[in-house]
Amino acid sequence: MAVGALSALFVFCALYGNEPTTPAKSRSVETPMLGIRKISEAPLIQAKPPKEEPKPAAALSDIQPPAKVLPPAPPTPVFAAPPLPASTKPAPVAATSPITAATPTRSKHSPAQSEAWAWTVFRDDVIEKFRTELPEIGGLPLLHYAVLMDDEEWVNDLLARGADANERTPGGDTILSTAVRVGAAKCVRALLHAGAEVTQLGYEKQPPLALASLRRGVDIYRALIAAGADPNTRFNSPPTEALLDRVTIKDLKNSLEDDRGVTPLIACASRGDVEGAAELLRSGASPSKCTTRYHRYPINFAAEQGYLFLMRIILGRQPESEPEILVTIDLSKQRVWVVKEGVLIDTCSVSTGREGYNTPAGRYVITDKHRDWTSTLYHCAMPYFMRLNCSAIGLHSGYVTGRPASHGCIRLPYEKAKKFFGICNVGDEVQIVH
Repeated sequence: MAVGALSALFVFCALYGNEPTTPAKSRSVETPMLGIRKISEAPLIQAKPPKEEPKPAAALSDIQPPAKVLPPAPPTPVFAAPPLPASTKPAPVAATSPITAATPTRSKHSPAQSEAWAWTVFRDDVIEKFRTELPEIGGLPLLHYAVLMDDEEWVNDLLARGADANERTPGGDTILSTAVRVGAAKCVRALLHAGAEVTQLGYEKQPPLALASLRRGVDIYRALIAAGADPNTRFNSPPTEALLDRVTIKDLKNSLEDDRGVTPLIACASRGDVEGAAELLRSGASPSKCTTRYHRYPINFAAEQGYLFLMRIILGRQPESEPEILVTIDLSKQRVWVVKEGVLIDTCSVSTGREGYNTPAGRYVITDKHRDWTSTLYHCAMPYFMRLNCSAIGLHSGYVTGRPASHGCIRLPYEKAKKFFGICNVGDEVQIVH
């Protein structure tokens, strides 16, 4: 009987032992699906992976252990949410599954949000930072920072609160000198109105008006002179390196170093500042104030740079006026023409500088006239002498040969020299051409 039972068991194993078994479903697939079901209450069947086609039967030896099936990546909003507590009822959602009909979220850079964002000018933040924090750095007066920023409103506010307009910096500078140096005209007026000393020296040891003459700024000239500054004040000697570093004209720089008594008008004349020179002249600056060592006048500095228009202003001609007389000398033809308001008045032969003493061509202004003049170089008489650009050459009466014969001057016949002397005025222009 036992033998029969063993035979039946052997037959059963032979018939059914080689049938392939279906691999167990991985729990890694069901677990996320259950999470989706708990969150959305959607039917679990919508979140199942696609059904696989049945594989053909294989031998028992060919069956491999099933590979771990990873769940499909669900949308971020669904899996990013923490699991709800069992006692908390989830909020109702639409019947459609969140996987198939997820509502797109608005981007943080959407146009609606961009329109709501308001632009703030960065300069306002910087000014506010200066007003609250930076003035504590370096121990400088708060008013000094306000002037450096050319903030007239802030300057007036500080002065109204009792700030001292004559307070010095730790380096010995004055606030008024700082305002002049940076060209803050409105701040200069505010400081002067608050009682700033118009003659107080800054760290360059120079009067504020002298500092102002080293840069353009008619409003500053006018404010300083109205407050009591002397338009004929002079630069102090010797100049500091800080002052010389601000001077770019070589002639003016040499005069500040080697000469004495440079005036603001001289500085403007050397720099070609027509507006500044005109303002100083209107305010009482004298063109006859020269340097005290080499006796150079403002007209000499303007002539050195060839500023014809500025020379005419220093000589007393109005800036709006135009020269009525134009004298033209042709070196090749040895002839001169005098034109008044475009109309030819007279012409005659001349003798200009001979070889080695050639008369230089260019544009000139008659800077001074002398009815009876004796040359300081050659000690000879030069009647009716009209000097050009404060130089050693000019027009005068002399022997005329019709060819170059002088030492650089322009010789005229006596009668013509006398006539031209009466027609031409100081400030009229002369052009010498080839």
